[in-house]
This record gives sequence, C-alpha cells and structure tokens, in this order.
Amino acid sequence: MGLLAALIALPAPSLSADATPQAVVLMYHRVGEDNTPSTSVSVEQFRAHLAYLDAQQFNVIPLSQVVRALQQGSSLPAKSIAITFDDGYASVGEVAHDLLAERDWPYTVFVNTEPVDAGLESHLSWSQMRAMAARGAEFANHSHTHTPLFVRNEGESEADWQARINADIGQAQTRLVDELGAAALTDPPLLAYPYGEYDLDVLALIENAGYVGFGQQSGAIGPTSNLLALPRYPMNERYAALDGFAVKASSKALPVRAKTPANPVRDTAQPPRWVVTLTEEGLPGTSPTCFYGNERLHPEWLIPGQQFAVQGEADLPIGRSRYNCTAPDGEGGFYWLSQMWIYAEAGT
Repeated sequence: MGLLAALIALPAPSLSADATPQAVVLMYHRVGEDNTPSTSVSVEQFRAHLAYLDAQQFNVIPLSQVVRALQQGSSLPAKSIAITFDDGYASVGEVAHDLLAERDWPYTVFVNTEPVDAGLESHLSWSQMRAMAARGAEFANHSHTHTPLFVRNEGESEADWQARINADIGQAQTRLVDELGAAALTDPPLLAYPYGEYDLDVLALIENAGYVGFGQQSGAIGPTSNLLALPRYPMNERYAALDGFAVKASSKALPVRAKTPANPVRDTAQPPRWVVTLTEEGLPGTSPTCFYGNERLHPEWLIPGQQFAVQGEADLPIGRSRYNCTAPDGEGGFYWLSQMWIYAEAGT
C-alpha cells in the first residue's frame, strides 16, 4: 500500500486484548522566557504542570518508550506522559532541566543544530546537552536549519528538493550522534517537523529515511496513531492553565481508522470537508464536539457511531489552522483528535 493510501486508511495494529498503547506527549519550547509568551511557559506554570503530574501519579516515561510500544503493539503504563522540548533553547537547560531532574523524570529535546553549531547564546551548547544527557535527557532531530520542510524553493525540481531536505535532516542527525553519542535517538531516529508542518511528500521522504515523525497538532497517541505524524500538545503561556492542562494530560486518542483529506497543505482558502472514519470500537451513544478556531462545527454522521464529517465556514487563514474534535471516553475523560491545515504561508 502506498503512503497516501496508508494515511487515508490506517489499519489498527494487531494487539492483544490488554495491549493498548496510550500516551500523551507534551511539547514545550522555552520555560521562563517572558519576552516570548507565544513559545514559552512561565516557571510557575511549568512547576504547576509537574506538580500536577506528580500528585495525580502520572507515569512520566521516555518518548523512545512510547515509540517502541507503538511499533511493537505493546502496552504502556497507565497514565503515560512524555515531555518534549523543541528547538533546544537555553532555558531548557537553565530552568526546566533541574525541575525535571529533581523528580528523575526523563524528557526529550528536539534540536535544530544550526544555532547550536553557531554558538548562539539563545540555545543550548553541546556541552550543556551532554551534561543533561547524564541526568536522563534524550535528544532527537529537529532539522539543521529549521526551515519548513515541505516548501520548495523557486525553480527547485522535485529531485533537488528531496536532496536538500535529506541533506538538512541528515546533517542534524550526524551532528547529534557525533556530539551526544547514545543520548541521540537512532533506533529509530525521531524527527519533529519545524513548526509542526509537513505535507504527504515530506511524510514519504522521512518514511524512506526510517524516521518516526512528530507534529504540533493536539491530541493523544494510541494504537491507530500514524507513526509519521504523531500528535503532541503544544504548551505556551496562553494555553498552559492548569484546568485545561489536566484535561489534555488525561486524554486518549480517538480510535481513528481513516481521515480524508490526508494532506494538511491546502491549495485554496476553502475550508476542507473532513471525513473521519473510526475503528469498530466507534463512539456509540455519543457525538464529538468540534471547533475550527472559535467556530463551532456540527458533525454530520455518515455512518452512525462510525464515520462523521465536519466542515468550517470561514476561509482558512494564512498559515496554520486546525479542526479540533473531542468526545467523552466513558471514564470521565475525553478522546481528542486534531487536524492541521496550512494555507498560503509556511512557518508562521
């Protein structure tokens, strides 16, 4: 089956009755950098998040363990959480590291290596990362240059684009392994897409290179999640309040078999009609609640309990937007599914 077909029809892995890998992955950028609230949480917010996870007895596990469970179809501990940081900003080492090390909690930093090699003070140094690795940190690929991977340069052929992106990702992976050794994840290598953005061609490229991919679309990870575009919950000062954090931390992956359209990159501003097909488990007796920005969407059941469609009314904005759907899981929590759309401009 080709990649596009695989994305449109995602079969559930063969699992034993008690093997249900479920996990939530949190994504931070900076901690305590008040001049960048769109990509930072305050120290107080970060402390509150960690205290909540501790008090509620969440299992904070390495991201690599989540990936292995998904690949093998094996179970994860109940209430599994993985903590990640994108870009490798200095505040991760200066602030977040000590707070996590106090609890002996693992975490993963996705590093774009160009600013590290340039010695920018805003980013971690290789020596800092080696010290962090000694206390449980893992490191993974966020590309070298942090440019949107799906964007073609003017006049660039498809072959030239593929060569450029492979070189960019490959350079970052080489630098991580050379500088950090076993702390750089290689089996399999993990890639967080710059800005969380990708198209189907990018997914095909990283699949061929053997990577597992992570985006920035919200949602939990479960048995039917796509290993080329795994979700994470982005955290910043605006979306870090503890009540919302608690809901996200306890969420589960909606059991999805297929989603169309599968390509997040759109050619027009018309909001897509998004069709979601669930596994046999379905959503008996309940209906998802969906939003597109501030617009409430009204799911249309095409097959009761098994397949629904939603479509926004307002034009897609420039840059990124999302459809978000949640539904009660029957245990006091929520299933969560998000679909990113990208229109007209990348990296916004």
